[in-house]
Amino acid sequence: MKKLVMGISLLVSAASLHAQDAVGVAAQLFSPRRIIKTNLAGYALLVVNANYEQKVGLKTSVGLLGGYKLPSVIKVEAIGEMDGENQTYAGEVEPQGLFINPYFRFYPNKTFHGFYVEAFARYYDYTFLVPYDYDKNGSIIHANLDGKASGMGGGLALGVQIELGPRVYLDINAGYGMGSGDVHLDTNDPNLDAADYQSIKRNIEQHAEDADVKIFVLDNVLSGVEAGANSTSAWADIDGGSFPILRGGIAIGFAF
Repeated sequence: MKKLVMGISLLVSAASLHAQDAVGVAAQLFSPRRIIKTNLAGYALLVVNANYEQKVGLKTSVGLLGGYKLPSVIKVEAIGEMDGENQTYAGEVEPQGLFINPYFRFYPNKTFHGFYVEAFARYYDYTFLVPYDYDKNGSIIHANLDGKASGMGGGLALGVQIELGPRVYLDINAGYGMGSGDVHLDTNDPNLDAADYQSIKRNIEQHAEDADVKIFVLDNVLSGVEAGANSTSAWADIDGGSFPILRGGIAIGFAF
């Protein structure tokens, strides 16, 4: 009788373990494998965006964040030394354009849940306007520099993803990296002539050599500038300039 009871107990235990394994396998098969998200924080800066994350392992995922920066004015302050004097500059730029941000994530717990470490890359292509004033014969001319900037880079980020409800997730992250890119600025205001454009070129070259103008987190923005001019325009180029990449957001998404 004792042997019969023990045998029945073993059979029940085996059946229970098998059922638990089946539940675990089913959970893996039917659990979400992808999430579509949008970064809510980006809309405060007029950045329309979408984020797709795909599960590729029990603790890993890959994703792609892309978006478009709508035109908006951003105030920029710079501190520098020019003509032997310390000066503070304030200006506005109006960038717009697209960016693409592929990434790889590792979750110590399990994919899509809890803390994660992220390695990301970024490509961007922006156009922007930079207002400036030009003194000609005692009259102030208000005009804009037309700018283009493109480049790529990468970095690391930390974040946490929380399941708020059935298939609804909250994703919070922040990161930092470095990139390299090119910038082109030019002006062809009809109120200026060939002599004015040559004067603008000389001023750019002089300040590029003598000035040390730093913008927050961008360091010396006048290093490596090549200036030029002709009878109808003046321009400046920065090729291969390095810059920091900031990554961050608060995203909400749906898993399926």
